[in-house]
Amino acid sequence: MGEIRGRRLEAALARHYAAQREGAKPDAIDSLVGAMVAEDARARREDAPDMGGVAFVMAQVRYIPTWVWIAQCAFVALMVTVAHVSGDSSATRWAVGLLSAASVLTCVPTLHASTLHGVIELERACRNGAARVLVARLVILGCSGALCVALMVAGTSAATGLSGLRVALWACPPYFCSCAGSLLILRRVRPSAALAASAAWTATCCSALYAVGQVFPRGYDDASLAVWTLAALVALAWLAREATLTVRAAAEGLDPFSPHAFMTYR
Repeated sequence: MGEIRGRRLEAALARHYAAQREGAKPDAIDSLVGAMVAEDARARREDAPDMGGVAFVMAQVRYIPTWVWIAQCAFVALMVTVAHVSGDSSATRWAVGLLSAASVLTCVPTLHASTLHGVIELERACRNGAARVLVARLVILGCSGALCVALMVAGTSAATGLSGLRVALWACPPYFCSCAGSLLILRRVRPSAALAASAAWTATCCSALYAVGQVFPRGYDDASLAVWTLAALVALAWLAREATLTVRAAAEGLDPFSPHAFMTYR
């Protein structure tokens, strides 16, 4: 009974607001159509400037929030401090991996901002579509994240006297795994829960790395460099695959990139 009354109220409101609408005059319709045709012609002009790839990426830098750069600098400062305090110890060796993986979380909110705010389909309809915007963000955040890890490695190497190659091999596998897992999550998880899921995945990577360091304390010895190299290559291959699938999904639109939204609108 309550449902029937609710529907009657909705129908009454619809009739009320429909009665308030003013009928469009033929001249107004013709003016609107003419403006739309003129705008379409302007957008289709062959001499319309087309921003190149590098210029487009550089133009997108201003849309990256300032807190992302601040957070990445904080991770670098924290790692250098840990290296200075701990010296050449096992704590420093696994800390560089933990902080490298955790630094990925600074990029996740910005990377999936389109899906979080529900504008990915609007971006897809624009001249510079969602896929191009996503690629630009991947390039910007990927370069800044790589620079962040490189500075961690350089600072740790300088503070402890360890080889930069060794420190890089300890930092890269967890960093690549955290990146790849976060990209997978952005495609599979509801936008409102993506950041929490990415944080959980990063925590899992950090916990696994810490457990390995505790169970195999000699895992950072010279004889283990080959294992770290293999792990870095495998993780990098996974990251490349997830980045490709993410860009492809963004190019295909709402259905594959936000399956939960697609099911809602069906």
